[in-house]
Amino acid sequence: MVTILLVQLISDVSQRKLAPQSLFGVMDLRSWDFAKDGSVSLKGKWEFTWKELLRPDQFSNPMKERQYVQVPTSWNQMILNDWPLSGTGYATYRIQILKDKEARMLGIWLPSIYTSYKVWMNGQPFVSEGKVGDEPAKAVPSMKQRLAMMVSDEEVLDIVIQVSNYSYVKGGMWQAPEIGSTEQMIRKSKMETVRDAVLFGCLFIVGLYHLGMFLERRQDVFTFHFGLLCIAISLRMLAVGDMLLYNWFPWIPWNSVIRLDYCLTICAVICGVSYVKTLFINESHRMLYRFVLIMGLVLIGLTLSLSTIVFTSWLLFYQIYIVIGMLFMLSVTIKAVLRQHLGATIALIGFTVFCVLIINDLLYYQELAPIRDLSPIGLVICVFMQSLMISMRYSNAMEEVESVSCELRELNTGLEQRIQLRTGELLHMNENLEQKNKELERMENSRRHLLTNISHDLRTPMTLIRGYLEALHDDVINEPAEQKKYVKLMLNKINSLNHLIGDLFELSKLEAREVQVTMEDMLLEHFISHIEEHYELELRRRGFLFACYNLTYRDAPPVSLNLRIDIDRMTQVFDNLIYNAVKFTPAGGTISIRVQYVAYKSCIHLEVTDTGIGVDSEDLPYIFDRFYKKDKSRNSSSGGSGLGLSIAKEIVELHHGSIWATSMQGQGCTFHIELPARMQ
Repeated sequence: MVTILLVQLISDVSQRKLAPQSLFGVMDLRSWDFAKDGSVSLKGKWEFTWKELLRPDQFSNPMKERQYVQVPTSWNQMILNDWPLSGTGYATYRIQILKDKEARMLGIWLPSIYTSYKVWMNGQPFVSEGKVGDEPAKAVPSMKQRLAMMVSDEEVLDIVIQVSNYSYVKGGMWQAPEIGSTEQMIRKSKMETVRDAVLFGCLFIVGLYHLGMFLERRQDVFTFHFGLLCIAISLRMLAVGDMLLYNWFPWIPWNSVIRLDYCLTICAVICGVSYVKTLFINESHRMLYRFVLIMGLVLIGLTLSLSTIVFTSWLLFYQIYIVIGMLFMLSVTIKAVLRQHLGATIALIGFTVFCVLIINDLLYYQELAPIRDLSPIGLVICVFMQSLMISMRYSNAMEEVESVSCELRELNTGLEQRIQLRTGELLHMNENLEQKNKELERMENSRRHLLTNISHDLRTPMTLIRGYLEALHDDVINEPAEQKKYVKLMLNKINSLNHLIGDLFELSKLEAREVQVTMEDMLLEHFISHIEEHYELELRRRGFLFACYNLTYRDAPPVSLNLRIDIDRMTQVFDNLIYNAVKFTPAGGTISIRVQYVAYKSCIHLEVTDTGIGVDSEDLPYIFDRFYKKDKSRNSSSGGSGLGLSIAKEIVELHHGSIWATSMQGQGCTFHIELPARMQ
């Protein structure tokens, strides 16, 4: 199966149209269909003028000798007229793009150009970042990525980019701009933001989780350092890549963002080596650890005290420091593997992947690798390996506890004299047992909470089934008809138990976000039609009045609203709400659904209303809690599992929505659901 997928992937790549490159400052895209062939990276030879900030009209001089450079390339890697360029200075780039007239609406994605730039499009100022100047006093650095849209009926796009840099070790365009349709460029920009935001969120939450583990069990110091490592790299994600921190807080000085990037990188190295040292303390090199720690503090001090152009020019020293930290982690872990420490092999795999992706990032900043910022992905893999290692340790601790328990049972079966002779040994074993029980305390608390919640719901049907079986066993019931009746009752109880267990598993998977959902775009009109078709006939057959009101266009002109939902999961939500309303609404009552668009929230508000017995106000805050059942509440349907509304709540929140209820005793009940929606 894997071979087939690889062959298919190679076939797709081979059939993909090869993107053109710029030749002598001209890129021909007249035969390029953006919708079909995708966006184009503006790589290739650009017209280049060093130490001049030219406007578009100044390129028309036919007597001026034209020079061309490869993009992407930093100035540090360029040799112009047999003379290597410096990373600081100013220059002008130019490219002419030949395109089809039909390609009117285009978007240009501008990466971080070091460290300020101004773009001209067909002779007119188009977009800028920072302030370009021919001397340091006139320039203002800034490196945010930008997405610009344009509408052009012309067949030639003349793009001129003025660039200056006096604040960073590297200057120029060492990432190529990209051009494509507006939809493609918006998607690219969003994917950049989503990638960085997701990695930040995952690593930050994992870091907080491990810090919480340390607070629960102070003996495991390695969890503290691992949590700090995750948080340091997650915060660094805000300062690199899409520079979310710079976009969220534009008032933060650019120099501060660069300092934060370097300082967090050093902190991550310190936390990484500290984590490995505390994890495998007997295999650690104490002198090397102290050296890494002291050097890290020195580098942080230099980063905070020196100017950006100075400390960024020492990038190689920072990278050597990172490599020393990686060698420390790998050497200690390899020693632990050779000494057969529990979980050391899994930790080595995670560290190896992490280090390989860090090396990729180091090569990227030396312009030797095409992909940037893979170290957070490596850390995610390392986190997964860390979880496996902790699971192995707890499993080993449980096996030891079971072994001690077996020995205790053997001692308890002996004579009083034997017990007295082994009192000292027994006390020693009890001390070991208490120590192991402390290690399992947190796991036991979670399991105890679960068992406490469901004990009553499991015990009651099991007691009834046992009574029925005893009656059958003792021949209290002899009549075949009665026996069949009791067997049917037992089957009903067993089905109820199966339903409870199924609901519990479903809710647990939803709470852990392990359930598979298939999100699809669906028009609101189709969603409403689906609800009507699904419930109208059955409710009317049962004697209820059913109506579905679409109030979306009452105060607004007709538009197409789009929902992104898993239709099967949302049907499960409405099954819980509507059939719950059926059980608490007398025949002849009314069950209605109202749908309205809330513009200021960009969401759809759905109301499921019945004319049933309602819910007491004191029960409303708890009806979505698992296993909350009360005679006056509606979280359980006449002795149900008490999980239906909890499941509905988790599904709605999985769709980034919210659900709540309003009611008064004896006056019916209304469930409110808000789901994100967007106009087409």
